[in-house]
Amino acid sequence: MAAIPPPPRLFVTPERDMIDNEVSITITCMLPRQPVTLYAFLKSQKTDTWESWGHYVADDEGQINVSTDRSIGGTYCGIEPMGLFWSMQSTPDQMKGNRLRHYDVMKPRIVDIYVYIGHINHKFDKDKAVAMATIERWYIKPGVKRIPITEGSVRGTLFLPPGPGPFPLILDLWGGGGGIIEYKSSLLASHGFAAAVLAYSNHPELPPMGRTDMEYFEEAYKCLCRYSQIDTDNIGIIGISMGVSVALEIAAESKLKVKCAILTNGGLVRSYILLIGIAKATGMLPPSMSIDMPRDEDGHVSTGCLFYCDDLRNEYGEDGFVKVENLNCPCLFLISGDDPSFENEQHLQEIYNKLSAVGKQDLVEVLRYPKAGHLLEPPYSPLCSMTYLHVEQLLASESSSRQTLYLNYGGQPKPHAEAQEQSWKAILQYFHKHLRCEKTKIGNIGSRL
Repeated sequence: MAAIPPPPRLFVTPERDMIDNEVSITITCMLPRQPVTLYAFLKSQKTDTWESWGHYVADDEGQINVSTDRSIGGTYCGIEPMGLFWSMQSTPDQMKGNRLRHYDVMKPRIVDIYVYIGHINHKFDKDKAVAMATIERWYIKPGVKRIPITEGSVRGTLFLPPGPGPFPLILDLWGGGGGIIEYKSSLLASHGFAAAVLAYSNHPELPPMGRTDMEYFEEAYKCLCRYSQIDTDNIGIIGISMGVSVALEIAAESKLKVKCAILTNGGLVRSYILLIGIAKATGMLPPSMSIDMPRDEDGHVSTGCLFYCDDLRNEYGEDGFVKVENLNCPCLFLISGDDPSFENEQHLQEIYNKLSAVGKQDLVEVLRYPKAGHLLEPPYSPLCSMTYLHVEQLLASESSSRQTLYLNYGGQPKPHAEAQEQSWKAILQYFHKHLRCEKTKIGNIGSRL
């Protein structure tokens, strides 16, 4: 009597790890040359659902190694060890424009991975899977402390690595969407830096137009100085989108002595002008003050046309720009070439010209990612090429109506994934280089759970 062959087996290692580390995926006990679909599914903390899949063919031994074998179809193709993660997309029943974000860093992202016989592209019935594994992806290492900041008018969250320190401090500034988004700061703290994400817009305890005045950030700095684990003389800033404007204002015009800044897809227009431009473009202001933004064939808006330097100069003069000539710290600019939401290259050239005029051009370092989109996230995050805003449109009668506005962020999935992986390594290396001193202790970069 012939022996019954063992069922297919799926191995995903490690089962529990940091979000910026790779995993190894192998399948064994398949038939030789058997077609297989590897499928991943997750439910975000907002309960929206995401999926991805790759088509593989087992080798002559009935095995598949995702790190060395090629996907021939699905949401990604080629030899892509982390393709299941960066190629994730909203399931068909979800609202378009979803952005995968993680809101509670003290809990992991749970990803379920399934194996199916044959090459399939839809109707993934989990009961028909021949193997399954569940893994945890974390944004915070054990021992990292999460401390809400609610002193005075300042709102944010501080993350401290384990140990006495002192640790260099990184101020984390997100874009105009505002609020307190913690996962980048918790990741930075997991790599040995004290990191504080600060709310400056779209927060219920801040004014409607936010707080981008320097007094607010100087107050935040005083709050952070109370922690003995922080080396408050060793400060870096990381900003994305509108956070670039705020970061430049802090580095060039505040009392904080910033050692270095990393600036992703933004420019030197003042933050309050950005807020006004966004409010006009999204219909948050009365119709008489709003701009009828051009839309593409799908009805989506690209906001880059709002931020041409010459137009801003004509309307606001030089006062509309941050006085970057006052900068004294090195700045790394991460520039995406397929970003329709901002004029990144134009603003970078303006910054370079202003610094060159005062002999400070050597402060500028640039990394370009030609086919990446606006939102460069930590590694293996899926591309968000378009997202939506629910806008309360103010009418002349002072009533309001809600509309949904779709914003283009650009990017192509695989080049964008490569840009995120490369830029994250560059971010850690840059901070490690410029925030190092004798009394500072920085944890091992790339350490696992």
